[in-house]
Amino acid sequence: MATTHASTTAGGVQPAVPGAPQGSGEVEREFTVKARSQRQQIVRRFLHNKVGMTGLVVFGLLLVFGFIGPLLDGKSYSDLNSSAQSVPPGTQGYLLGSDAIGRDLLAGLMSGVQRSLFIVLLFVVIALPLGLLVGALAGYFGKWVDSVLMRVVDLVLTVPLLVVLIVVASNFPGSRTPLGVGIILGLFGWLDLARIVRSQFLSLREKEYVEAAHSLGASNGRIIFKHLIPNALGSLIVWTTLAAATAIILEASLTYLGFGVNDPNATSLGRLVSDGVQAASTRPWLFYFPGILLLIIVLSINLIGDGIRDAFDPSNRRVRA
Repeated sequence: MATTHASTTAGGVQPAVPGAPQGSGEVEREFTVKARSQRQQIVRRFLHNKVGMTGLVVFGLLLVFGFIGPLLDGKSYSDLNSSAQSVPPGTQGYLLGSDAIGRDLLAGLMSGVQRSLFIVLLFVVIALPLGLLVGALAGYFGKWVDSVLMRVVDLVLTVPLLVVLIVVASNFPGSRTPLGVGIILGLFGWLDLARIVRSQFLSLREKEYVEAAHSLGASNGRIIFKHLIPNALGSLIVWTTLAAATAIILEASLTYLGFGVNDPNATSLGRLVSDGVQAASTRPWLFYFPGILLLIIVLSINLIGDGIRDAFDPSNRRVRA
């Protein structure tokens, strides 16, 4: 028969038995997992997403460059210096050089970032509510409402968006300002969002919680705004980031073709790229610096969109601290 060891030691303390609990408080500290809401989990996944955080950091630096940089630099893009025309970078106090009429390119890039982001913000403010409204009505009510709204969307989508923007800008010359370009992009940039929201609502309206809300007497407006839109928030945020990058490219394309921003004192990155094309071989800094900055902005926004999409994806593995 095996010998049984004493249950106490000389000091009166019981030895630790493997596998035995060491006290309820210690067990709770070891095994209890802090409950997190869905929003907290999404934020946590995004903060641990290297791609998304890289894009967010780069985009933050661009905001600092565009909005705080002019305060530190002290120069204005509208200032002309006849003695410093087409100055190469790093000479006569021009870090990135100057253009043919003596304007500081660095100040122009800062101003261009401000104007381009203003256009993007105006585009999102106009396009997001329009696309959300049309898509929500079509997807929730269905039947003839869906047929009428989606046929209108399909009709407009048959014409390439860039062609529509060119036609509108050419017929309204006064719209070739940052404000006008942002409005034009917003009025014609919501069509794909309407299709995305419609497809989301067609699926979400069949969920059990929607039927429960109906049975409790909730109105259609309350169901749409309190239940369906929050559950489609992931798709809306991802579309916003990707559409913002597309808006920057469209603005640059319009300006390059001669239908974009046409105010020399309110330049944009697209305008700087368009002005620098002719001098790309003789004064390359006028073309490559705005072009590279434009690519960095688009890339950072796309990286943020990828990070947000991964954060909202429920199939992602749980990120551990």
